[in-house]
Amino acid sequence: MPVYPNNIPTILIVDDEPFNLEFLEIVLRQQGYNILTATNGRSGRDLAEQAQPDLILLDIMMPDETGFECATVLRLSPETAEIPIIFLSALDDESNTSRGYDTGAVDFIVKPFVYKDVINRIRLHLKLNICDKSKEGQVKGTTPPPAEKPYPKKGARYIFHSRSAPCDSVVHEAVVMDAENEGHLLLNFQKSCTAEIRQQIKLILADNSGPLFRPSETLRNIGIQLKALNMLKSVFSACYLHIDRELDNLTVVNAGALPLVFMNKKGTHFLIERQSGNLGSLGRGLLPCSSYDIDPQDRIFMVSRSMLGSFGTEGEGVRELLESCHRHLESELETTCRNVGQDISCNGEADGILLGIEM
Repeated sequence: MPVYPNNIPTILIVDDEPFNLEFLEIVLRQQGYNILTATNGRSGRDLAEQAQPDLILLDIMMPDETGFECATVLRLSPETAEIPIIFLSALDDESNTSRGYDTGAVDFIVKPFVYKDVINRIRLHLKLNICDKSKEGQVKGTTPPPAEKPYPKKGARYIFHSRSAPCDSVVHEAVVMDAENEGHLLLNFQKSCTAEIRQQIKLILADNSGPLFRPSETLRNIGIQLKALNMLKSVFSACYLHIDRELDNLTVVNAGALPLVFMNKKGTHFLIERQSGNLGSLGRGLLPCSSYDIDPQDRIFMVSRSMLGSFGTEGEGVRELLESCHRHLESELETTCRNVGQDISCNGEADGILLGIEM
């Protein structure tokens, strides 16, 4: 059963221009946010009072009621006074920005939009607001999504276990953000991992995935929380990958784990090497990551360290992994994983898992 993010913020967009409204709604829904929209200040204020969004994106130049006027009323109402407001505007001169901050805005986003800037600004202010509320004990509770929520329909995934029972020194958890986004976490332990620890890891992943977190932040935060629970000493490597099929993007954060194998549908393949030391080695520092463009039918394979235990050296095992993935490229994903898994585990002599994902 996959994990689902616990914190999915709601954003209200107020803008009278249909193109801007549609663009922002599409971009932010792709990131996994819940979105509400309004085309004027009055309906935006009513919606904000009813729905209590986590953040408001507010256009300045609107007929009847400007964004400045709307923000002033929002700030005077006890029901909406604490909701962060980011102004959307082509007016970036000093007088307008000063007036915007005076009416209670936390930031400005200048038109025309650069979608990555929009995403980063929103993520920043949502996190700041959560921090402020947590200090006051006001963080809203979250309701987990229904258990029957499926994996994304696009792509395929298959896990090969070298033995009938899963390896107790490896933890794999999948997280489903929405129909287009999923993540996969692989932790290698130095000793057996209990059911209690596995459940803790699920909870930590649910708290640190979703639109508020970049992949590097997700894995960094997992390391920090495992350390706080005195579990980090038994984890010696970790890898987290995030697949965004809407933007055709793959992001990999490899903290001391084995290289991943990336294969495109034409047969070109390469290794995605580790980018840092073992999980927790950078403390609270952000882990480096790598991003790649993907196409339908591209594949990526990640393997636990224990799976290559029968090889003389790690390099020898990784070479066999790469060659085996290439040999079985034409098979269906499940068949490929079974064949590759048998090759690298020496027909079950080693104990571990191999995860294959087709875009």
